[in-house]
Amino acid sequence: MKIINSTSSFHETFPSGSSLTLGNFDGIHLGHRTLLDRTVEVAKQKGIPSVVVTYFPNPSVVLGKKQNFKYLTTQVEKQKLIEEFGIDYLIVLEFTEALSRMSAEDFLEKIIIQGLNAKHIVIGYNHFFGAGRRGDFQLLQDNSSKFGYDVEQKDAVSEGEEKISSSQIRKFLESGEIDRANRLLGRLYHLEGVVTDGAKRGRTIGFPTANLSIPEERLLPAIGVYSCYTIVGSRKFKSMVNVGKNPTFDGEKLHVEVNLFDFSEDLYGQTVQIQLVQKIRDEVKFDGIESLKKQLEQDKKTSLGILN
Repeated sequence: MKIINSTSSFHETFPSGSSLTLGNFDGIHLGHRTLLDRTVEVAKQKGIPSVVVTYFPNPSVVLGKKQNFKYLTTQVEKQKLIEEFGIDYLIVLEFTEALSRMSAEDFLEKIIIQGLNAKHIVIGYNHFFGAGRRGDFQLLQDNSSKFGYDVEQKDAVSEGEEKISSSQIRKFLESGEIDRANRLLGRLYHLEGVVTDGAKRGRTIGFPTANLSIPEERLLPAIGVYSCYTIVGSRKFKSMVNVGKNPTFDGEKLHVEVNLFDFSEDLYGQTVQIQLVQKIRDEVKFDGIESLKKQLEQDKKTSLGILN
């Protein structure tokens, strides 16, 4: 997959046209999958490249609608997930106030048509583009004959009675309902970070932990202890992770510390990924080391029961 961050090379890249979809695609959940799969399907049918148009930063951040916005995926993680669908080109448009003021008609003509030479457009039920969010399915339909493209809109995808959206997934994560978030994602929610120096207390009680430095813009789940898998290179380990402040030791800073079962290697400086499975319990303050150790032994037993 080729990633394009500049509109200057559009014209040379798509002489035969393109099959495209557009949106924020934060999290790459099951709803996004329908858009990506259909875009690739049409591209293969027509013998043209498949294209995803997305934005960074998130428009809500630039327009000041959401303070302290946290992403479900970093840009790099999003790129990796989109590439897995067989997409040929990822167009990352820098979302600025100037872009937000571009009319929907100009966005369609200058970017989607003149730039990307769209022959087929797949749009989600809740995506809009252009000033005032006027760019919608109806506008695309009204201009399809003029510019010579086909357009289709995908309805909302549901998991049981739950309508799938990045906002709903974010709510589940913030309340610690990892299993429900995972169902809407269609995969395990993961965090990726570099292993850094920690307090090294865990190793003194038989539970050594890897302290992960998670990008600041990434959404962490609710404080608590979770069963998880840890990916080290190509290897996968059953684990448990604490997202919290270590109140037993009067901690104040939020940490992400993972204990890998049956693992004794040095991970300092390495990038690892944790895949969250289920919340075990809230973080609590213990009255001493022995009670903490006893609880960690129970947490491991509970995690293994879930992961097995």
